[in-house]
Amino acid sequence: MWSEEQTKVIKSTDPIIQVIAGAGSGKTATMVGLLEEREKSGKFHPEETLVVTFTKKATNEFKERCQKKGISHNYHISTFHSFCYDSLKQYDTLNQWSKYKLLTESKKWVITKSLLYPYQNTIGGIPFSILLKKDGHFLRNLSLEIYLQFNTNFQSWKKENGYFEFDDLIQNFLFFLNKNEASPIKKKWKSLIIDEFQDTDEIQLAIIKQMEFENITVVGDDWQAIYGFRGATPKPFLEFCQHFPNAVPYKLSTNYRSVSSIIQKSLLPIRKNKEKIPKDTISYRKDKGFFRLIRIDQKENTLDTIWKKIQCADPRLMILTRSNFRKSEWIQVGVSREQVMTIHSAKGLEFQTVVVDVCQGWSELHDSIDLEEERRILYVALSRAKDNLIVLINDSSDPKSLCDLFSEDFSLWNRFRNRTLRWTRLW
Repeated sequence: MWSEEQTKVIKSTDPIIQVIAGAGSGKTATMVGLLEEREKSGKFHPEETLVVTFTKKATNEFKERCQKKGISHNYHISTFHSFCYDSLKQYDTLNQWSKYKLLTESKKWVITKSLLYPYQNTIGGIPFSILLKKDGHFLRNLSLEIYLQFNTNFQSWKKENGYFEFDDLIQNFLFFLNKNEASPIKKKWKSLIIDEFQDTDEIQLAIIKQMEFENITVVGDDWQAIYGFRGATPKPFLEFCQHFPNAVPYKLSTNYRSVSSIIQKSLLPIRKNKEKIPKDTISYRKDKGFFRLIRIDQKENTLDTIWKKIQCADPRLMILTRSNFRKSEWIQVGVSREQVMTIHSAKGLEFQTVVVDVCQGWSELHDSIDLEEERRILYVALSRAKDNLIVLINDSSDPKSLCDLFSEDFSLWNRFRNRTLRWTRLW
């Protein structure tokens, strides 16, 4: 049984639609329903329809749902990068893409180290992951000359040794679309459905425009745009109707995942963001859950002590951390690897009880930090909880620390409602 909002999306005959779907709103089920409805109408041919997902896991999930519904297997369902790679292999015969290999992260860092070695005195001990984040933003600010030389040498090395990166696929495919040889691709694909559009970058947006689809459906939630480190930006989603003036927006505002109390807590960080699409979030569930705010004195309470205390709340609880380093600290004190993950890894998932660790691992406040994205990351973490939510915050506050800034936000929220629970009162 579809909701009124879902039905409007599924029954839509608009050529270009933007589905603004909140967390837990059943967007994947709605997209499968949309495919099913279009297939029944006979106006959309599966072999001319491209369905783009953000991850391989999401691709497999979408395929499985379509199979259960008896939907045609002729739809091309893949990630954006996979579609670009398949297209380049088939049509860009000049460059022989089938001979190229994907450059692994470990291999990339080995090559990066050798190429940057001559500049070690200038770079110092800055990690490569920070130097090259956001298209080398830090390295360019440090030395534009070094950045340009490194980038030239790195691209040459990849070409000479037959390697490519995911970003190379996107850029080369966009370049190829301007050639006459790309006309068969544009003629083949008439319809596009793209999920998680808030994680699209400007180049992917340009590709969508170049493809000249007759029908476009984009689905996403700008509140969950958390891949800035990969170059993604919520701007294409926020400004979608400017790029496609004929687009018709639809909203999925009912949250089927979380109880009402948790939804209200998860909205706390996102309310402060200015760059967002306003939308209501309505709770479908009438069940009751619990929310606990635990103030931690880092000097008195070790992670081992904290873990022994909180695991009694729910043996199946999931701990979400901001960084892999913080995740490893939890594992070192005995937390199972299956019970702790980074927030980015948890995106798209849901758990009965979630513990969000705001104490450590968050980016420090400085000019290069996108504070609005950090709030979106926190929102994603909080909105993974179905029934129960525990938030760990620092007992002391340092205004220069982002995790303590979030701690203060939660403290103010709870003091306003006179519900702050200190560590010593919980057990």
